Amino acid sequence: MSHHPKLPVEIPDDLGDVIQQGIDRGKKAADRRRVRQAAARTACSLVLVLGVFVGGVNVSPAFAAAVENVPILGQLVQIFGRNQAVVEGGSAPDGGTAAVTMERDGDTELMQLRFAREEAALYQAAFASYPKTVTITLPGTAGVEVLSEITRAQDTSQYIKSVYQVPTGAAGTTVLQLELESDANVQIEEYRDPGSLVIRLTPAEIQLDTVYSLRTLSVSAQDLPALLERYDGRSTRILQDGGGKFFVELGQYDTRDEALAAASDGLIVEERTGNNVPVCYETLEQYRSAQFLDGYYQLLLSAASAEPVIAFVREHLAAASPEERQVLLDGLSGLIQDTDEDLDWAEIAALYQTADQEVPALVREHLTTP
Repeated sequence: MSHHPKLPVEIPDDLGDVIQQGIDRGKKAADRRRVRQAAARTACSLVLVLGVFVGGVNVSPAFAAAVENVPILGQLVQIFGRNQAVVEGGSAPDGGTAAVTMERDGDTELMQLRFAREEAALYQAAFASYPKTVTITLPGTAGVEVLSEITRAQDTSQYIKSVYQVPTGAAGTTVLQLELESDANVQIEEYRDPGSLVIRLTPAEIQLDTVYSLRTLSVSAQDLPALLERYDGRSTRILQDGGGKFFVELGQYDTRDEALAAASDGLIVEERTGNNVPVCYETLEQYRSAQFLDGYYQLLLSAASAEPVIAFVREHLAAASPEERQVLLDGLSGLIQDTDEDLDWAEIAALYQTADQEVPALVREHLTTP
C-alpha cells in the first residue's frame, strides 16, 4: 500500500480509546474480550436506523382520528403509508415558495412545508437508509424558507440531524433533504387550503446493519451539478458528508467485494454501519490513507499480542505521512504500556528514532534494565 508523504489526515477522535484497549489487552485475554464486547454495545447504542419510507395508501378512519392529536391547518387530502420508498403528489405546477416550520407533541415531531397556494405544489418524496434521508423534490417551487424554528429543532429534536437544500443545479426545482439521526417511522401527509406537505416522525424500533456504499469523492456545492452530469441516467442519491461537502452515491451492497466489483475509476467504497455520518474524502490519497489507518485501528483491536502491531509499524512507518506516523506510534505506545511480554525493546526504540521522535521512557527503562 502506498501513502502520500505529505498528506494531511485526521487522527481519529477515538484513538485514545484504541490505545487504552491496547493497554488492557496486554493484561489478559479475558479482559480483551470484555473490552471488545463493551465497545460493540457502545457502538450499537450510538448507531440508529430508520425503516424504509412512504408510498400511497388511502386514508383510514382510525389514522385520520389519530392525526387529530397534533392540529395542522388545512384539509387533509391524502396520507401515505409508513416507511415506503417513494411518494408523489400535489397539484399546483407552480408552487411559488414554501416555508418550513416545526412542531412537536410528545414523541411525535412534524416538519411542515407550507405553500403560498390553496393546493400543495407538485412534489416527490423519497427515503433511503445508511444514513437515513428524506429527500423532497419540488419542481416549480422557487425556494424554501427555512425558518428559525428549524434551526432550533436540529439542536433539540430526537429525530432530525439537519435540513438543507441540495444544490442540484436544476432550474426551477428545489430539493430539500431531511437527514435523521435517530430511529423514526416516517409518514407523509398532504393538505389543502392552505396547501402543505407534512412529514410526521414517530418512534420506531432500532435496527443495526452494515452496508458498503459505492460513492464519489466529495465536492463543493458549486461543483456538485457537474458531478451529477457524469452519472446522468443512473440511479443516484446526493448526500452531505461530515465536512459539509456533497457526493453522489450510486448504490449500496451487502459486502465490500460486491461493491468493489461494481466500482469504476474515480469511485470509492465506504463502509457504513447504521446511521454513520459519511466521511469527507476530497482526494483518493485521503481515502487510501483513511483505509490504511482503519486497518491499523482494526489490528489494535484484534491483536492478541504486541508482535503483530510492531511488525505492522515496522513495515509501514518509512512510507507513512507524518500524521500517519504519529498515529502508528501513538497506538504502539499505548499497546506496550504495562506489558509483561518479552519484546525486542531495541527494535521498538529504533522505530521511534526512525520517525525522529523521542523514545518513550518505558522503552528506555527496558533498554537499561539488565
